[in-house]
Amino acid sequence: MPITTHSVKTYYDQNTNLFLKFNNSKKAQNIHRSLWKDEIENLEDALNYSNSLILKEIEVMNVSSPRIADLGCGVGASLFYIFPRLQNPKPALGLTLSPVQAKLGKNSANELNLKNQTLFSEGDFTSVPLANESLDVIYSVEAVCHAVEPEKYFREASRLLRKGGKLILVDDYQATRPFTSHESKWLKAYIDGWFVPGVRTIDQIIEFANKNNLNLIKNEELTPYLRLRNLPDFLASTILFFGNLLPIKHAILPSMLGSMALQQCLYMKIVEYRFLVFEKS
Repeated sequence: MPITTHSVKTYYDQNTNLFLKFNNSKKAQNIHRSLWKDEIENLEDALNYSNSLILKEIEVMNVSSPRIADLGCGVGASLFYIFPRLQNPKPALGLTLSPVQAKLGKNSANELNLKNQTLFSEGDFTSVPLANESLDVIYSVEAVCHAVEPEKYFREASRLLRKGGKLILVDDYQATRPFTSHESKWLKAYIDGWFVPGVRTIDQIIEFANKNNLNLIKNEELTPYLRLRNLPDFLASTILFFGNLLPIKHAILPSMLGSMALQQCLYMKIVEYRFLVFEKS
C-alpha cells in the first residue's frame, strides 16, 4: 500500500509511547538518534548532539528574540533543549501530525513551566497556520523523510521564513549513486518500515530548496558518529523475510523491520545521515 500522510500519523500514534518506554535515557526524551562524537561520554549528550548543532546555528545569527518552529517536533524534546538556551526567544511552535505526540508535548511543557512559551499543535508541516515571513528559524529532525511530497515542505518553509532566515535539517538522504537490486531491497525495506517516502538524494533536496529561494550554506555528514548495529546480511535478510510474513497489524512490527533495514542501509552507505543548513535569499 502507498504511504500517505494519514499512515505516517497512525505510525506515530501507535508507536510513540513504545519508543519512549524503551528509550534508555529518562533525561533526554528524544526519539531520534544518538550521535557519539569524540568528546561525548554519555547517552544524554549523544541524544542532544544534533540539538546542540541546531542551537549553535541559531545563536550565530545574532537575532534578538528569535522566532523559531520545530516542524515534525515529536514529543518536543528538541524544543525543550533549544528554547530555554536562547536569549529572549519569542513563543515557539512545535508541530506534529500525531495527536498523541502533541498531547505529550503539551504535558511536558506544563511540567517544565513552558506552557505559555511553547505551543504544541497537531498539523501538517506542508500547511502551517502562521503568516508569511513570520519565522527566523525552522528546523526539522528526522521529519522531512516522512513527507509524501517533500518539495511542498520546502515551499512552505520558504513562505514562513523571513529573508536571511535559516532552515535546519537533520535527516537521512539517499546516496548519489546507482544501487544494486540487493541494495534497493534494503532501501525499500527501510522506507516501507519507517514510513519515510520523502528520503531523497542531496541533489534532489538542494533542487527543491533552490526553487524556493533557500540556499545551502552547510552540509555535514553525521553518519560516522552513529553507533551502527547492522547484522550479517544473511541473518538480516532472513529476519526481514519471515518478519514480513507475520500477521501482526500493529505498527511496531514494520518499525522494527525498518530499524534493522536502516542499519543495513547506513552500513552499506545506501543512506547517509546529514546536517543541512539553508538560508533564505
